[in-house]
Amino acid sequence: MESENSAPAPNLLVFASRALKIGDRSDLKKFLGSSDSVNQVRVSSFQDLYFVVKTLGLQNSQDLLILATQEQRCGFIDLDCWRKDNFHISTFTEWLAAYIACGPEELARTARAIDPNILAMFLKKNVEVHYLELDEPLDNLQLMLTPDERFGIEILGKDKEATIAKLSLDAIFRIDPSLGYDLIDRIRWDQSLSLEEQGYQNKCLRLEEIGFVDYYEALSIYGESREDLVPRQKKVHVDEEIIEGSSTLPALFVASLSPNQYFWQAFQFISDRQQVRIIGKQLANLANRLMSVHSVASGNLEKVNPVLMEMRDTLNLGLEYLTNEDMKLSSTVLLENDVQAIFRVGFSIVAELRTCANKILNQGSLRLKDSDDTILEFPYKEFIEGLCRQRPLFFEGLDNPRSLQYRNFASLGDVEISRAGLKKIEILSRIFWKFVCGPGPKLKPNWFQNTNSSLEKITCGNLFVTAALNEILGKTFQHHPLTVKELHLALRKLTSEVKDDKVIVDGLINVGQKQLNKISTSKTQRKILSVFIEYWSRNAADELSLLIDQESVDPDGIQMVILK
Repeated sequence: MESENSAPAPNLLVFASRALKIGDRSDLKKFLGSSDSVNQVRVSSFQDLYFVVKTLGLQNSQDLLILATQEQRCGFIDLDCWRKDNFHISTFTEWLAAYIACGPEELARTARAIDPNILAMFLKKNVEVHYLELDEPLDNLQLMLTPDERFGIEILGKDKEATIAKLSLDAIFRIDPSLGYDLIDRIRWDQSLSLEEQGYQNKCLRLEEIGFVDYYEALSIYGESREDLVPRQKKVHVDEEIIEGSSTLPALFVASLSPNQYFWQAFQFISDRQQVRIIGKQLANLANRLMSVHSVASGNLEKVNPVLMEMRDTLNLGLEYLTNEDMKLSSTVLLENDVQAIFRVGFSIVAELRTCANKILNQGSLRLKDSDDTILEFPYKEFIEGLCRQRPLFFEGLDNPRSLQYRNFASLGDVEISRAGLKKIEILSRIFWKFVCGPGPKLKPNWFQNTNSSLEKITCGNLFVTAALNEILGKTFQHHPLTVKELHLALRKLTSEVKDDKVIVDGLINVGQKQLNKISTSKTQRKILSVFIEYWSRNAADELSLLIDQESVDPDGIQMVILK
């Protein structure tokens, strides 16, 4: 028998029940055979219907396209035919071709639904309009005449776009002449750039209602507001008149939840279906806003899913914080806060880590002069690079050396692991150059000449190991490049009695600890640096143990020692 926490929350099923479940042609056939199919299509958001059409493909969606309302047809173009602020003519042509296949009446209905600025821009590219009463005789041109024979339309070219333009105008003038004459005026008098600009502005206004906004405005969802980090004590009024958005996006979001997540738990105790519906609308709005930031088209499900995973993980992180890690309070917090506010809380927690990471790097100790790379090595190099992204990611290798993956921050546990990692890096950045008796990050350019290293290859580890080997040779503990002969001599001294990895590790650690005793450090600093010394020593032993009995060494094949 399943435990209470492993059973799906009944309220989660509300999302799935509202979404159109059409994934292939057999699903479509079954759906169209139901008595309520027409109504289900017409009450669906254009975004949900668009998801289905993109999944099936335009050629297989003719029966759905015919059922779509004017608003839905306009929405298809808004969602699929723009690349930021540029209109994608070839995609638009495919939509017109799909409706031409549905018949002239459906094409005319679609033309009426589409923004006339965009339709006129498409036609202007493919036709030229002649005013027959004023223009010079055009006897040699093959023209399509308007019903009143005042205008002659010349089709420019014979490619697919030109053919679609001709068929579109023919259907429009036969079924909706008033629209045809409106388009003629726009083609004759308006510039293509102004038509596109007005079409873009109109599209933005329509999509703003369901969360799609300008890229820079959408970025505000990643704003860092310290006020958002304080749980609200008063119940927030939720706008129940929010424009109906996608039900597919919330359904996909809910499908990704698991019982150990705060958002899943929140729905266990929400019994009011109206509240569930409102939260669903907020989720769809947030998802659309995030897709605006990521420049993801709604129909590209491969790219939509990562956006939803980011939304899921950030919301769970925000809820975990706002509930003080008490999962039973999840539903209360969810009902008293807007979903976007919870998302900002989650992101603010992660952004705080990014701020700390940048502060450490800006101190300048971990980057050599003229280099963008840090002198850190795995996993700290990858870890801090993940944090410094615009949308910080957690590097799993910090906690699990076998993993090389980046992922979203999913819990406060990830945050604590990261804070501990940053503390180690911050301490290392403050005392490393003092420890290795070096000149700091401003190494002279000629320092790398005639060595196996370069600006991009220098790490804390090879600087330490080189300095330790110099000490073993009786020189100063400094990272002066060694000759191959000196490397062999240092290895013989390290392994004079036993030739194995452990002897090399212990020898390097011993030298490092002696050097650490010479500098003034706190107990915490000594503890942290001791961890790094052991890590560098083990990495070096893995490489150096292979060289013990070798008569010759290729310096370019050595990573952990700087050689002449």
